[in-house]
Amino acid sequence: MRKIFPFVFFLFLAVPLVAGAQQGGLVPCGPGTGKPVCELCDLFQLIANLVRFILVVLVPPVATLFFIFGGVTFYTAMGDADKIAKGKKILTSVVVGIVIIYTAHYLVSMILGALGVVDVQWPDIIIC
Repeated sequence: MRKIFPFVFFLFLAVPLVAGAQQGGLVPCGPGTGKPVCELCDLFQLIANLVRFILVVLVPPVATLFFIFGGVTFYTAMGDADKIAKGKKILTSVVVGIVIIYTAHYLVSMILGALGVVDVQWPDIIIC
């Protein structure tokens, strides 16, 4: 039960985000978008919209939750060396993960922008 609770809790947090994303227009074509016919370019724009959704909507709250979890673990260690190490490891992993995610996005966007493939204006990537 203890292992499934965080997953269910995160699922309930993520459902409103996904529902809001559908209203924001992840899919650039189709009924109600003003562009009834989808092309190959729209597939790549959909992928870019999904990446933007992950970077802007999902990563910050998940990172915040893990920062809180790591801080609480560190704070409640009460001198236990294992718990202190666990809290430090969680906090370090969150920082390293955030740096990897945003650096990878920046490098790929910079390379594609330099090649003239896409127009990058953080956090939007405009392909079509």
